Amino acid sequence: MDTRSWEQHTLLADQAHTNNNPVMSIVHYQLALSIADEMTLDMPNEKQLNELLTIKVISCHNLANFWRQHGDSDYELKYLQLASEQVLSLIPQCKQTHCHSYIESLGCCKSALIAFLKRHPNPQIAKQIKAIPHYSNCERIATFKLN
Repeated sequence: MDTRSWEQHTLLADQAHTNNNPVMSIVHYQLALSIADEMTLDMPNEKQLNELLTIKVISCHNLANFWRQHGDSDYELKYLQLASEQVLSLIPQCKQTHCHSYIESLGCCKSALIAFLKRHPNPQIAKQIKAIPHYSNCERIATFKLN
């Protein structure tokens, strides 16, 4: 994954912001987001997936921050939602929507969310979640338990 072009546009946007040139700043932030969205991985490993996700989320947060500083809360919210969607795309989705532990806003059950958080890139968060059994409330897993 080649990040040079993304980095270049992100830096140019930051420089334009520093030089009080909002038009060029937004242009380069948008280009950085576009490049991030087009990035793909051939044979991804966990580190590369985390790196790609980080790049996409940073791009969204840069744009959200730009719009916050310029007083447009609607656009700020749209870019924050886009960042959230990038993260949620990594959480395993569950088709058991009738399950009592299903979280509709995430599209997954609590056990899938806990399993995801146990792999969180921030070791402090992963450590806090480590002791929670992720299978305890999942109806799908419960159907396979032996009595």
